[in-house]
Amino acid sequence: MKFFEFGKENQEIMVLLHGGGTSYLGVLPTAKKIAEKYHVILLAYDGFNPSEPQTEFQSIAYEARALEDYIIQNYGGKVDILYGLSYGCRTLMQVLADNRLKITTTIADGMSLRDYPDIKSDVLKELYLFFFTGLFFVVMGRAGKLRKRFLTEITGRSFEEADRILYTKATWKSWKNQDRCLIGKKTDYSVFQNTDMHIWYGIKGTVDKKLSAGLEDLKKQGYPFTVRIFPDMGHGGLIGENTERFIEEVASVHKKSL
Repeated sequence: MKFFEFGKENQEIMVLLHGGGTSYLGVLPTAKKIAEKYHVILLAYDGFNPSEPQTEFQSIAYEARALEDYIIQNYGGKVDILYGLSYGCRTLMQVLADNRLKITTTIADGMSLRDYPDIKSDVLKELYLFFFTGLFFVVMGRAGKLRKRFLTEITGRSFEEADRILYTKATWKSWKNQDRCLIGKKTDYSVFQNTDMHIWYGIKGTVDKKLSAGLEDLKKQGYPFTVRIFPDMGHGGLIGENTERFIEEVASVHKKSL
């Protein structure tokens, strides 16, 4: 596991958690630009890191724990801004549950509000992973031109972005482990109270419209968070293709948190 750091001369720390099926390279250009203002820590997940192709993804808990320990050992457990994109929001929620950390502002971009099914049987789990995970493995993990074009349609991102951010060298085991660790796991939204929580959706494509299903029910449950909808952005479009605007939006919510 690796942590890439930029802008260490800056006082405020911003942690970036990229999405599933992609590598840290997908947000690297934005991370370097953000480093003009923030001390950026970019986590590269095991199994999806071209710098460590021999590794395999184990679980969200493992990745999150490594990040938590790293922040505590090196920076006293203080994070000014925690940002997660898509699957990275699952890691983000795990990190928020660690009471050793003090996190001022949290942004969950393209966060799924749907839990995985609670499957007890190991045989049925394998069947679920074969069909559910297998679909994403074929579309994203072994994407060709036609599959990338399909991906651009549902995410609202450009073909060039899809071609740049996808990581096609992850093993089938890494892909399965991404989902296996979430089967039967119920999301604990009470961790929102540990930070100033902001949820973003870019609904130019169809993905975020589905990921945000259940948003009204979540609001009714009284958890403390704010929502921002970007109709002109695709899934992760701010951090991927609109760096300057991303920096402005982050600065705006963080200022309110402070």
